[in-house]
Amino acid sequence: MTSLILTIAFLIPLSAQANEEGCLAKIIFAESRGESIEGAIAVGQATVNRAKRTGKTICKLSGVSRLTPPRNLMAHYTALAQSVMRGKDSIVQNSDSWNTGTKPSRSGKIVRQIGGHVFYVMSRL
Repeated sequence: MTSLILTIAFLIPLSAQANEEGCLAKIIFAESRGESIEGAIAVGQATVNRAKRTGKTICKLSGVSRLTPPRNLMAHYTALAQSVMRGKDSIVQNSDSWNTGTKPSRSGKIVRQIGGHVFYVMSRL
């Protein structure tokens, strides 16, 4: 019985982690379409930053699109999400927002532009 309880205790965090990776894969696919790998990773990193800043899980974030990648691309986007979740260095520093082309008129500090996306830190989320 003890071994069953320990097994369940270890599976719960892994399951939650896998769920967060799945949500991140969908966000990266939806929000970085047409970007390079670097641009896709940047979107993923800014998403993680937003989750940390707001105290929400990635799956509970609002204001981001989510699309399930086609079956033949799911492994690719899942691997990108896993890389972002396990990474320590961010190419977008503390950016928590992004937009195509230009930063919206709302206040915020531009951090970097990658491809067609500009990454920035919003003063308020």
